[in-house]
Amino acid sequence: MHNTRVISTYWSDVEEGHYCEVKLNSKEEYFYIKYYDDKGTVYHREDTEHINKSLRWCEDAAENWALGIKKLVLKNG
Repeated sequence: MHNTRVISTYWSDVEEGHYCEVKLNSKEEYFYIKYYDDKGTVYHREDTEHINKSLRWCEDAAENWALGIKKLVLKNG
């Protein structure tokens, strides 16, 4: 049984084909965002940053990324 559900999807206006999904971890009861490239490969995930944040807060963060307002700080690894 899966404990995650996609709540919404946002497509980037800056990087063609890139998108992110706001998801709900129903077991732990928090929202998080996964970012995908144009091939559908996950290249960044924000979860601990969003614990105790509302769905509205997470969706605003995702929309700001899609519009180019929010910049991701990617960790090399």
